[in-house]
Amino acid sequence: MDDLRQSTLAPSASPHPGESVVEYLESYDWSQADLARLADLPIGEVEAICSGRAEISPRAAAAFEKVFKRPSHLWLNLQMQFNQSVARRGRPTSNISLSEWTRQFPLHEMRALKFSLQSELSDSDALLEFFGVDSLESWSSKWSALNVAYRQTKNCTIHRPAVVAWIREAEIIAQKIATQSFNPDGIRASIQELRALTRERADSSMDKLQCICARSGISVVVVPALKHTGISGCARWTSDEKAMIGLTLRYKSDDQLWFTFFHELGHILLHNNRHLLVIDNTANLLDECVDPSMERYETEANQFSSNTLIPQDEFAAFCQEGVFTNESIHDFSQRISIGPGIVVGRLQFEGLIGMHQGNALKQQFNWHFKSEE
Repeated sequence: MDDLRQSTLAPSASPHPGESVVEYLESYDWSQADLARLADLPIGEVEAICSGRAEISPRAAAAFEKVFKRPSHLWLNLQMQFNQSVARRGRPTSNISLSEWTRQFPLHEMRALKFSLQSELSDSDALLEFFGVDSLESWSSKWSALNVAYRQTKNCTIHRPAVVAWIREAEIIAQKIATQSFNPDGIRASIQELRALTRERADSSMDKLQCICARSGISVVVVPALKHTGISGCARWTSDEKAMIGLTLRYKSDDQLWFTFFHELGHILLHNNRHLLVIDNTANLLDECVDPSMERYETEANQFSSNTLIPQDEFAAFCQEGVFTNESIHDFSQRISIGPGIVVGRLQFEGLIGMHQGNALKQQFNWHFKSEE
């Protein structure tokens, strides 16, 4: 009788609302990718909800109302019931403890590189504050569901917590940059102004680059790369009206820096997906794209960067001449108003000169980032 009374009075466990989402998908014979497309949600967020790793946010609830024809308050109530059930049972919703989660991040390296971590807090509290959340569950809902598209070589092994930490630091810095609302016509009109910066020293051109892009709603930030990320750059929308380009300068020369910048700008101008975060972490930005769904986007961003820096017809005419001395490269770069190192990098990539040739025309950088690979 006592056992029966205990069982009757014990709080019942409400299922995670992701189970209801899965049931709806099965009834409609839809995949999670189908739902992400129909609801205009990141696939990573849908996957995290369906697997019980993320909460149904108000935005997701509104999207589910549109797709499933069930009111948003129903989904939010299911989430609230689950959270209350978890609280009554007195255990966290995550499968790992806060200390285990904390140990996944390279805190020592982040502090050495001056990431925005509060020194007076414990490691766990400093990380929660860094990510702008108050619990591991909130972090999972906000950050583990990021819709990240990676462009990387097959040999590149990434450590996702380090990648997410780098993204967050870039976001924190971007929030401090005052920008106008996104203006695609404005940034396109500034292309020649941006190209002209390639002829200046990078230490003087970066501030100008940030100002030009900020006028059109794009924050350009530089964050040193963490180990096991291999990040060279990223493109992200921080809101519907503001975008961010993140750079790491891991490549130390002007041809790679500027190709990366215009590649990321290409993603923002050509690929109007406000929920997508593109991470470029390759040994060479023109390297193979692992994710087949991203191949077209990467090809388009590569072409945008290449043709913006060196117009295709101009490059073809120069190659037709067949003379690739330092003097001819310098003269050609002056004629098209681009840094000579950009031309050298393009010729090297096309195999028209050796990798050892023309490097005296490149700007070499030493950004003095501690601990950066």
